[in-house]
Amino acid sequence: MYKQGLTPEEITGELPLSLAQVYAALAFYHLHTEEIEADIVADSEEALKAEYGDKLNG
Repeated sequence: MYKQGLTPEEITGELPLSLAQVYAALAFYHLHTEEIEADIVADSEEALKAEYGDKLNG
């Protein structure tokens, strides 16, 4: 949501979080951006298809 342009205040309107919780999450994200972004890429649909292929479709 933050990367989509929402402010912390707007995020509290969308999720059951306090403003302090949103700021804590954003602080964590900014301290660990590379690791988090690498996890997102690793879990992306393209990466899963490349690793598991047709197994994903059952």
